Parts: sequence; C-alpha cells; structure tokens
Amino acid sequence: MTTRDEGITVAPHNALLTTQQAADLLVVSRPTLVKLIDDGVLPSETSGVRRRLVKLTDVLSYRAQRREQQYQALMADEVDYDEELPDDLQAEQMLRSVRAEVAATRRNTRLDP
Repeated sequence: MTTRDEGITVAPHNALLTTQQAADLLVVSRPTLVKLIDDGVLPSETSGVRRRLVKLTDVLSYRAQRREQQYQALMADEVDYDEELPDDLQAEQMLRSVRAEVAATRRNTRLDP
C-alpha cells in the first residue's frame, strides 16, 4: 500500500481562487478553465491587470454539476445485456447464417474471372 503525501487545505467558501488553483481543483488545464470563464460557464472577477479570480463556491458548484451530468450520461448508456443477448439457438442460427454468407461470397469470388 502506498501513501500519498498530500496536504489538506481548509478555506472559506467565499475564498477567491486563481485560474490555476481552480483548474487544479477541477483537474483540467488552465486554458480549459479560462475557456469555461470566457464561455460564461464559470463566473469570475477581475483583479488588477487581466487577473481573473474565481469563487470557490462557483468552482465547487460547477464540479458537482459536471459530476451529475457524467453520472446521468452513464445511466443513459446503461444497457441490460441479458435482454440484448440472443438465446443459444438464435446465436447458433445467426452464426450459421453468417458462415453461409461468407462461403457464398468466397464461391462467387472464385467463379468471377
């Protein structure tokens, strides 16, 4: 078992994060985070010359929303494989049909000059 030497940071929910800190929290690149800000997905505040700051609460809300969307997408793609699989007789008939098609294609290929 390996241990990870990661620190824990406690911050108030109204804390402001740099774009790099927010990107690290979301596990995305800084340019991706800046694109989210530019697209209006994440609100930001400007401090100084072109320095953008993001509220921790906004980042946490976005992360929760994104995670929920991912779960919903996974649930939408969920398939009950037992219902989709053919029974043994159907599978055998399908296999015979495919083999017959392959054999016919080979015969036709040999007969064509």
